[in-house]
Amino acid sequence: MSDHALCPFSKPIIGQFCQCEHAVLSERCSGKMNCRRDADLLESCHELADEFLLKAHFVLSISSNEEELTHAQVMKVRCGGLKGMQRVLGIDAQAVPAVREVIKSATEQYGSLLDFPFNEVMPDIQSFSHRGKRK
Repeated sequence: MSDHALCPFSKPIIGQFCQCEHAVLSERCSGKMNCRRDADLLESCHELADEFLLKAHFVLSISSNEEELTHAQVMKVRCGGLKGMQRVLGIDAQAVPAVREVIKSATEQYGSLLDFPFNEVMPDIQSFSHRGKRK
């Protein structure tokens, strides 16, 4: 199974930093999840994760061609990004972000994920820590 067939939010979901009703655990030991829905749904999740990373290069002080990220960097980008989007979209900031709800709301409000103002979530990415208290 290719890595692109796996849910890009697997580790944040397992860590209970976000949720998705379509994610199903495929390999318990490695923490890999698949999307039980369809390829289009999974593609939009990958698009969001890729966009977070693209926009967060400056915040994380990584070069644009750097392929390998640490676990902490991946969690900052994906969890902080979802929390930031949730805040910008006016979704309950205390709730655990639901990946599909965030994508749907962003698409409804901005027309597409690519039109979302990702610069507004950079402070959330920068301040996110997957250690200790979940915020």
